[in-house]
Amino acid sequence: MHIGESVRIGLSEIRMHKMRSLLTMLGVIFGIAAVIATSAIGAGAAEELNRQLSALGTNTVRVRAVELRGADALSASQRSPYGLTRADVNSLRAIIEPVTHVASLKKTTAQAFVDGKSIAAEIYGTSADLPGIVGYGLSAGRFVSDLDNREATQVCVIGDEVRRLAFPLSDPLGQTMMLAGQRYMVIGVLEPRSTGGETVVKVGNVDRNIYIPINTLFKRFGTGGDPRADKLEEIILKIGQEKYLRETAALVGRILERRHNGVKDFEIIVPEELIRQQQETGAILSNVLIFVAAISLLVGGIGIMNIMLATVTQRTREIGVRRALGATRNDILGQFIVESLIISLLGGTIGIGIGYALAYTIGGYADWIVIVPPMAVLVSNAVAGGIGFLFGLYPSMKAARLDPIEALRTE
Repeated sequence: MHIGESVRIGLSEIRMHKMRSLLTMLGVIFGIAAVIATSAIGAGAAEELNRQLSALGTNTVRVRAVELRGADALSASQRSPYGLTRADVNSLRAIIEPVTHVASLKKTTAQAFVDGKSIAAEIYGTSADLPGIVGYGLSAGRFVSDLDNREATQVCVIGDEVRRLAFPLSDPLGQTMMLAGQRYMVIGVLEPRSTGGETVVKVGNVDRNIYIPINTLFKRFGTGGDPRADKLEEIILKIGQEKYLRETAALVGRILERRHNGVKDFEIIVPEELIRQQQETGAILSNVLIFVAAISLLVGGIGIMNIMLATVTQRTREIGVRRALGATRNDILGQFIVESLIISLLGGTIGIGIGYALAYTIGGYADWIVIVPPMAVLVSNAVAGGIGFLFGLYPSMKAARLDPIEALRTE
């Protein structure tokens, strides 16, 4: 018997028993749908973590100021009243050899205006090393330089969203913005960098940021040189090699704790470590979900075997007639295996469609990135086919081994 004839007979059987065939497919449908949805969400999560790492910078250590309260604040004010300072930046730059770049950040509450229109933006003072640490690209112009900082020039670099809000129809380079009532010339525009969600380390929406030289911020928005108020919010260090990341983070902590007289008014954050932990947690969760999906597929395979065994029993006389008309055992074996494969592959195809819909529904509802890996689709089809073959093999062999005489006697 040609395989085409086996497929035709198999499809005819499915059409004749639609409900039974659908119920037989359910285990495979749900299992494959779970595999596709899990793979899509897992791949999306991995992509989101890569974006976050890109936004935070690779091989970085972040030192953030911590606001102390109550008795801790009183004790800190007596032992180390200044918090993170520019002196800490110079100390870390000079002492720690693996550090290739050091940048400081301080945020101001000043408002931004262009032609009298308020622009929703966050204003940060920073240094020239920042792009080299976090990988900021420029779509136009340049970033804040060391010379800008030394001379405390009134220049700024704007994010892409600020550009669209402030200068929608014109080139922003060379134009001015009003920051706290003072004129700042736009010297650069950042490439779009929004991560599309919260990162493991809060960095906000970079596209809405405005960067000015940090010395300009202290001079124009400072507090008359009072070091207790002119504190940094964050110091970011770029480490030359990943193997020194943990060691350097620990060394930074020890140096700052000594400089601050034992006051822990800062926290050390290693983004790559946090992201790696999230990846490990996500991998464990994905493996658990895939295991659950595998159980569903196993149940689906058992369902296919049960139905195929029942089908063999119901069609015993048909098998006897076909054997009497010249069909070989291999013909009978092939026919029932093909029918099992058709049921399983149809279930797998339906499951892939449901998996797509489920993944994008969950992604849309939870605002997650969803990516369906082509390999997951191929593997799902292969698994569905394998289940159909393995669990259809025993019923098919049972059908092929029926004695034609005994089969013809069956009522």
